[in-house]
Amino acid sequence: MVKMARERDMQVMLGCMIETSIGITAAAHLSPLVDYADLDGNLLISNDPYLGVTVEGGKLTLPQKNGLGISLNSTELNLI
Repeated sequence: MVKMARERDMQVMLGCMIETSIGITAAAHLSPLVDYADLDGNLLISNDPYLGVTVEGGKLTLPQKNGLGISLNSTELNLI
C-alpha cells in the first residue's frame, strides 16, 4: 500500500487505537517508510503484557532483539 500511495504522490500515515506492544512494535518497524506515525496506543495500557518499542524523547526506539524484539513483561503476567 505504501508503494501504491507513493506512485500516486500520496502521503502515508501509520496509526493505532489502543493495542499492546506487539502491534505497535510491528508497525514501528514500518515507520521509516511513512510520513507520519501515531503509534502510542500501548502507552494507554497500564498492564501491557509485552515489552517492545519504547518512546524516548518523542521518538520510537525499536528493541535490539531477534524478530520484532518483543518479550513478555513478567511484572504484568498473572500466572495462576
